[in-house]
Amino acid sequence: MTKSKLNILAIIAIVFAMGATSCTSMSFFTTDIRKRVEADSVPLNKLQFYVDRDVELRREVSSADVKVSSGEIKLVNGKYVHIIMLKKGTPGVCSKIHQNSLEISFEMGDGKTLTFGVTGVTTPNEVYRIFASEWIAEENGKIGRIKYENETYYIQPGGEGARLMVKKSAIDNSKVETKTMKGVKVQ
Repeated sequence: MTKSKLNILAIIAIVFAMGATSCTSMSFFTTDIRKRVEADSVPLNKLQFYVDRDVELRREVSSADVKVSSGEIKLVNGKYVHIIMLKKGTPGVCSKIHQNSLEISFEMGDGKTLTFGVTGVTTPNEVYRIFASEWIAEENGKIGRIKYENETYYIQPGGEGARLMVKKSAIDNSKVETKTMKGVKVQ
């Protein structure tokens, strides 16, 4: 190939890459976005959610309970540990809506939801973050105790700051149709 053909191919590849990334531009899911989506009568369970970072869930299991449905079992410090990984960018759906939180499913099945929400006193543009029933301070961050698959799991340090995201196109595509009544005159 000639140098000019290679340059043209390089330009096409760059333009394609820029187009692909602009189509998948993400935004944090905030209180303001939720208000706008709900005002547009878009059901929250019709939005595609994503997580912004890796989240690792762990629980200790006895050798008798080594059979599990998802994740993997590792021997850590002489104990069996069940690990479930939620990778950054994994798509999820809203399975339950609460006033200040949403239960998001990243896999199918009963009890397989993670709760994301905002504090009771919401501020404008507050981002929906992962919730736990209890946060325990550790050397490397916080560990959060949650129920998942009807078992107690612990969100590992680094996962405590996980936030919900949505594609900007999903937000921008919601439109409000406005119509003004013309009135009716007596005849």
